[in-house]
Amino acid sequence: MRVLLCSDSYYPHPGGISEYIHYLAISLRRLGNDVLILAPRYREEYKNGDDVVRIGRCVLFQGNKSTITFTYDRKLPYLVKDFLSSEKFDITHTSGPLGWNLPYWVLHFSKSINVATFQTSFVGFNFYKLAKFPFKRELETKVDGAIVPSRAALNAIAPHFLLYYKIIPDGVDTERFYPEIEPIKELPEGKKILFVGRLDPRKGLNRLISAFTMIKQKIPSAFLVVVGKGNIETYRKMIPHNIRKYVIFKGYVDPDTLPRYYASCDVYVSPAIGGETFGIVLLEAMASGIPVIASDIPGYNEVVKDRKNGILFDPFSTEELALRTIELLEDEKLRIRLKEKGRKYALQLSWDRVAERVVDFYEELYNKI
Repeated sequence: MRVLLCSDSYYPHPGGISEYIHYLAISLRRLGNDVLILAPRYREEYKNGDDVVRIGRCVLFQGNKSTITFTYDRKLPYLVKDFLSSEKFDITHTSGPLGWNLPYWVLHFSKSINVATFQTSFVGFNFYKLAKFPFKRELETKVDGAIVPSRAALNAIAPHFLLYYKIIPDGVDTERFYPEIEPIKELPEGKKILFVGRLDPRKGLNRLISAFTMIKQKIPSAFLVVVGKGNIETYRKMIPHNIRKYVIFKGYVDPDTLPRYYASCDVYVSPAIGGETFGIVLLEAMASGIPVIASDIPGYNEVVKDRKNGILFDPFSTEELALRTIELLEDEKLRIRLKEKGRKYALQLSWDRVAERVVDFYEELYNKI
């Protein structure tokens, strides 16, 4: 099949959707499909392959306690229409085609089988309640099949748009993330807690910093390693002066180096407060052989099964987060067991396996013609 993958979010912008598009494209090609990616331009430097076309430019703004990407060009509809008229695809697969964005215009002008992935959940108000008024008719007419990564994602959108939904989880590159990769030698000796994610409010780094002050009292050798793009100074100011040197901010880390941070730390913590539909970072940690502690929130609790392949905690209790982290750092047998179970779980969701399920869905829809 010839497949178009389209998203407002793609490299160099970090995040789960960029990872989704990139690795799904790679695995679809391994299965013999011809795949093209359509995405906006970014201000940062990046390299394009022959398999990526850029239309418009990406604008970033804050919403849903996170960073939202949106493609802008005053001629965007015409550019998309001209692009689609010059190409022929069996499948157009868009990510979040709502809000007159790049994926929306691809869906609008597409004459192919249309698949849409919806990976959005919300902190507070569900904006699908508003989006259904301008977009309900078109989505229900044009989308042949919708993919959601979890029940959390399904529950957010299904009451507002009557589509043919299929739950297909996100995947992880188990050849990129694995336990035996070379660690980062420059990190200090001691128990290391890892945070990976954009420094957005909903990712909950402020809660982890508060918990870390308690953790240091019990485990003096503990360090917190923070990997992610955002306003570092905002979070640095939250740290008491006496432990500031034990919190290491690394900022943005290139994709080739990121797996080495997982392999260098003892525990991975994701303290997100909500708005997560899956959590690719959880799979990355599991695939890397590092035990996971995660917020007990919708989406995350479909990936992490408490005391089986990771540990869950009340997202609004920094004390519980501290206690669970201390427990895991002190209990070597528990760490080993969760490493093994987590790695086994991640292997079941390798991108090649996930892509096979996506192709099965494509073929199911294609055969309905």
